[in-house]
Amino acid sequence: MEIFYTKEPKWLEKWDDFLISNDVGNHLQLSDWLNSYSTYGFDYEICICLEAGKIIGGYGSVIAKVAFFKFYCIPSGPIFGSGFEDNLQIVSKELVIRASKLGCCYVQFSLPTSDNLIVKNKTFSKKLTEQFSNNFKKGNKFKYIYSSYGINWIDFMDTKSSDELLKQFSLQVRRNIKLSYASIPQISFVSSIEECKLAYTLIEKNAENGNYDIRSFEDFGSTILKLISENKAYFMTASVNNDIKGAAFCVKGGNGLTYITGGTKKEKPDLKIGYLLHWEMIKKSYELGYRGYNISLGGSKGVVAFKAKFNSQAILFDEPFFYNIINPFFFNLYLCFRTVLSNHKKTISVLLKQFKKKIK
Repeated sequence: MEIFYTKEPKWLEKWDDFLISNDVGNHLQLSDWLNSYSTYGFDYEICICLEAGKIIGGYGSVIAKVAFFKFYCIPSGPIFGSGFEDNLQIVSKELVIRASKLGCCYVQFSLPTSDNLIVKNKTFSKKLTEQFSNNFKKGNKFKYIYSSYGINWIDFMDTKSSDELLKQFSLQVRRNIKLSYASIPQISFVSSIEECKLAYTLIEKNAENGNYDIRSFEDFGSTILKLISENKAYFMTASVNNDIKGAAFCVKGGNGLTYITGGTKKEKPDLKIGYLLHWEMIKKSYELGYRGYNISLGGSKGVVAFKAKFNSQAILFDEPFFYNIINPFFFNLYLCFRTVLSNHKKTISVLLKQFKKKIK
């Protein structure tokens, strides 16, 4: 097996194609997604594993760096295609060597592990994690890079069309989906910067009203536009009389679409646009030949309950997080500042961007 590290465009394209078409792939390892952290002055790289010139696995890492602190973080993976899973142990050793060579004080990764049959093709057996016990500890001590911890999967089972799946939903869900179309909404997949910014404004307002944080369009907009232009993502809007009532952003990965973020206008009467958005994305998933839809984990109690109405299965991975402290001195120094960092996330984001401008 050949292992190398790269950011060459031709290999990034091949890596992204591997992630999108491989069941254990994840959007968090797409090259554009990793590159989105450059807004904060972070770097990234792709580790590619070849056999007979074909990609069989690898990982994408974010290299978080501020001043003298550097962290090597793999948001999801390493991953390998079916039949090549035994290479995980080799790569796990190599990633520590690589992180050390780059001057990182710490390395972490998140392995999609589960023995749940519903997501069997999208995860590794928990038995595989036993091989990491000598080189890694379990846990996640660097919280500033989002790491995969599960999947909220709507399985299409043996249904051949969205109409067949619809019949399996509860009467309430079917009624609300029908009601959402009563206002004759215009469904659009937007792609221009003006359209995307306008749609994202609605999502930002939802976050503000709900008192939760999301990345600003200034930070994340270029990533959204690039993913859409490369046919790796969809940004859908639902409008009534040219007024956007809802928006949803989904990204390809692991032979499926993953819901990333969205929002709806809070109005009376309630147009049930949230039902429409996810239903349209489910229909898009059928159109693409996928066998399910990841409606995503997380959200408020109400949001979690709403997602469950689509018969989703919220599956948490079995102890997915692993880490290795390469340089205890620098890492312990980081721990001294961790409380300050965690209490001032927004301030730190601003400082990171300012730091990036100064080092250009």
